[in-house]
Amino acid sequence: MRQRFGDIPKRLPEALRFVLPIWLAARLLTILFAAWIWKLRPQPPQPMITLYRGLEPIVEGWRGMFFGIWQRWDTIYYQTIIEQGYVTEKTSVYFPLYPLTAKFLSRLTGLGSLESLFVVSTLAYLAVLWLLYVLTKEIFGTEIARRAVAALAIFPSSFFFLALYPQGLGLALTLLAVWLARRRRWAGCALAALLSGLTHSTALPLSLILLAEAVVFIRKNNHPWRRVTLFVAGMPALGIGLFWAWRIPQGFLPISAIISADFNRYPAPPWTNLVNWIAMLPQHLLAPDWIINSVALVLTLASIIWGGKKISIGWALYQAALLIMVLSMGVKYDPLTSYNRYILAGFPMFIMLGWWLNTPAKRMISFGLGVFGQAMLLMLFLLWAWVG
Repeated sequence: MRQRFGDIPKRLPEALRFVLPIWLAARLLTILFAAWIWKLRPQPPQPMITLYRGLEPIVEGWRGMFFGIWQRWDTIYYQTIIEQGYVTEKTSVYFPLYPLTAKFLSRLTGLGSLESLFVVSTLAYLAVLWLLYVLTKEIFGTEIARRAVAALAIFPSSFFFLALYPQGLGLALTLLAVWLARRRRWAGCALAALLSGLTHSTALPLSLILLAEAVVFIRKNNHPWRRVTLFVAGMPALGIGLFWAWRIPQGFLPISAIISADFNRYPAPPWTNLVNWIAMLPQHLLAPDWIINSVALVLTLASIIWGGKKISIGWALYQAALLIMVLSMGVKYDPLTSYNRYILAGFPMFIMLGWWLNTPAKRMISFGLGVFGQAMLLMLFLLWAWVG
């Protein structure tokens, strides 16, 4: 019997054997770290009580320690959507697939809304690690695949994959769509791409990778229906458009108006936000979020060049489009606000890091900086000091 259980890990696919310990360690460490923060401050600061908008703050007992501690910022909107639906203008800007998946899980299992969001994020993160490993291994081999997964896991803002946010589900669907496109499984790719568009707006650049894959397929095949694959590239935009179209008969204001009025974000040319960031950077050289955003920006720019040279023009265009999208919305006091969170969709950056981290010294330094940065940002996030 003992030998039978001991053989279970050997029966798992190689990718799962590698990513499962990383996934379990990341989930366990974030739980323990969050529990420690809860011990320090179980109650939300008084000014933050208004953010709950009628929801009950879960702060007491084991639920407060393990789940209520994640009841922060955007999570409150997703919890509201699960429990009450799209009842306010503010909730109407949040895409539906993440909260509806959690709602389905809640009804299926009887779990609470926060617990269901916790489970969805946790499982989505496992999918992200596995798909990133598989996709990278196909292109660069096992060693770079392992380093790419490790780079994602220790990236300072990667705790958002395990927070009750949609970043994990969105990236998992994006990676799945790319993986299926490379295998020419167009129907599954179309579905994954559509669902990614229903999860978050950062799925839009996925169209460029899918378009590049479709063009390659068309050039190398003589099938009479081969040009139909071009429509797959439009699936992320279709998912986004379906959500936006649904909002119209509900009577909600345009998303741009809500974001400007309620979230203080303003649309601007990306170069304007970039110039403003450069001008303001000397005043924030010691701010952790500004440091992380600056590093993430440099890595994004590097991954655009690297992706075009090492993989394909489609991947480079994906990163460039994502960069432009994120830089096109900002706030006056922080032109790169939330950049570190939205750029998590830029998976070529992690593959590039896996390629670059080819010496023990690089890996040791990156591990130390990554873990320290992640602990710092997670602490600020859980203490309501930073929205991400």
